[in-house]
Amino acid sequence: MKILKKLTVLLAICILLTGFNIPSVSADSFPCVGIVIGNNINVRSGAGLDYKILTQVNSGVLLDVFEKTGNWYKIGTGNGNFAYISADYVSIRPQDVAARSSYLGGNRVVQLAKQYLGVPYVYGGNGPNGFDCSGFTSFIYRQLGYSLNRVAHDQLKNGVPVSKNELQPGDLVLFMRSGRTTVNHVGIYVGDGMMIHAPQTGDVVKYTSITTGYYNDCYYAARRIIR
Repeated sequence: MKILKKLTVLLAICILLTGFNIPSVSADSFPCVGIVIGNNINVRSGAGLDYKILTQVNSGVLLDVFEKTGNWYKIGTGNGNFAYISADYVSIRPQDVAARSSYLGGNRVVQLAKQYLGVPYVYGGNGPNGFDCSGFTSFIYRQLGYSLNRVAHDQLKNGVPVSKNELQPGDLVLFMRSGRTTVNHVGIYVGDGMMIHAPQTGDVVKYTSITTGYYNDCYYAARRIIR
């Protein structure tokens, strides 16, 4: 009798389970967030090995993923453009891109930039052993999968404009000398009125205030890359 009751209960459970559809979350629901799981991973202009290599990214970098073509993910580059990365080196997270906080993303930029404090200024330097100002900003963002224009003035064309009183960590801050018509310097805002930048020959990557002195006087504009 006890055995019969147990069989009856098991049968009832089986009927219940087969009678309901249990929804599952697809890891390939787009847009979503991906995490790079390898080092020196190529980011290409198209979905295939024959396309041009645009940059490389390393383990831990977060990517905005918009679709999958074959074994390639289409990712955002932060300037309104797209690129592709092999799906073999990306772990997908079912998180909508719009839910990502630009503040948190900007803090990733700052944390990476801090690792290069003390690196010497080198005119034309692209890192990691020497930087000029725009070489530093483009290098930092490139490590996170974002492509910036190389020259300081051209970085005005990247991202979206933000006012000085709305700055968040990770925003680009750009400067123009009095009497000039082009931006001549760029840094990365870190909060509390400070930036990290590669200032000039004979100096090193360091913190400087943008609310007092020279850089307050020459402040021109800001751009938000991660949004």
